[in-house]
Amino acid sequence: MPVSERDRAAEWLRRFADNEGSESPRYRNWALGLADDDELLAKIVKLPVAKRQPALLLACARLAGVPLRPFTESREDFVALWTKIARLARSRSVQTNDPRRCSPLVIALQKIRGPISLIEIGASAGLTLIPDVYSYRMTARGRTISLDPPNGESTVVLQSNIEGWGAAELRMPNIVHREGIDVSPLDLSNAGDRAWLEALVWPEQADRLELVRAAVLLAREALVSVTAGDAVAEVRAAVARARKAAPRSTIVVWSPAVLVYLDPAQRAAFRKYCTSAKIRWISLDGRRVLPGLDDASTRAGISDPFVLTRDGKPIAGVDPLGRSIVLAPEGGLTAEEIDLIEFERIHWGATRGKESLVRKHWRMSLVRYYQRVYGIMEGAAARRYDPVLTSSFAQVRQQRVARRSGE
Repeated sequence: MPVSERDRAAEWLRRFADNEGSESPRYRNWALGLADDDELLAKIVKLPVAKRQPALLLACARLAGVPLRPFTESREDFVALWTKIARLARSRSVQTNDPRRCSPLVIALQKIRGPISLIEIGASAGLTLIPDVYSYRMTARGRTISLDPPNGESTVVLQSNIEGWGAAELRMPNIVHREGIDVSPLDLSNAGDRAWLEALVWPEQADRLELVRAAVLLAREALVSVTAGDAVAEVRAAVARARKAAPRSTIVVWSPAVLVYLDPAQRAAFRKYCTSAKIRWISLDGRRVLPGLDDASTRAGISDPFVLTRDGKPIAGVDPLGRSIVLAPEGGLTAEEIDLIEFERIHWGATRGKESLVRKHWRMSLVRYYQRVYGIMEGAAARRYDPVLTSSFAQVRQQRVARRSGE
């Protein structure tokens, strides 16, 4: 039996409730309520398919004035405000512009020589075009990796968890030119566009809302420029403008979780351009968005559903909103092994309280911890990574053997 449009819309809403809706009890409740409501489903299917996206519908409902109450209490508001909801859905699109995505961007930029011209695809309001004006606090096991702009801590401090970062200092990228591209850019001087940007933050995410508001102020001060246009058609012109504005800069095209919205032919054309032009390309995508990315990520030792790539090569598994970063194994060491080495470097020897720190950060006994660390230190990969620390471990082991042989 053919599946009806109404059934497809209902299934989309239920799938949203089961997956993305796990982060928002209110949106989960609304999505399930809409999926079981024949009258509202009949209204939803009158919208173009692309405008039936659950996240879009729910954000439009909030902006239209549907109160944040259980669906059984707000259903009549959905009905009464439907004309406004539908009008908003037809004119708007999901343009989630989370500044936290700058955390993986900064990691990917570490191995790109500056100065940098940054071009973002799907830039929305441009909040991820200004990574150099934010502060970063990346938490690894037993340590925090901090980065601030030259003039001190920013009003926006981006928190994330990171695994596999070595001892190298985190550097702030030197961005000398920036431009965004979006089919329908949001204008931060426009109150309606700012309201839409805030409506895209889910109801329970109060901290994220404050973060977005603070980032908006910084973006307005930076006078971020976002050009209206199609990604594939406009990227070449944007690159040409960057070359003219900053001839000696390295051009970096940044596509954070946006390629999924292009059709397969557009994705292929965009990928071909980014990998053949004399530019660098950083992207954050679901591992099945681009052909071959799933297999390449598996070969790189990445198991996360979202992948950070540089020039098409997977370099980290990431949370799509930049809340976690797990670097791909490098130099023969896994992310966990690098974290263990760095933890031991900081807490070398029998320091006071080390056992409690080991239990807190590694959830293992001190004996088991040293078994793991000694096992890593005996390998060639660890000797290449940190010859001084591995030599210190070898000396301690030799001293223990000598003491035992003299007993």
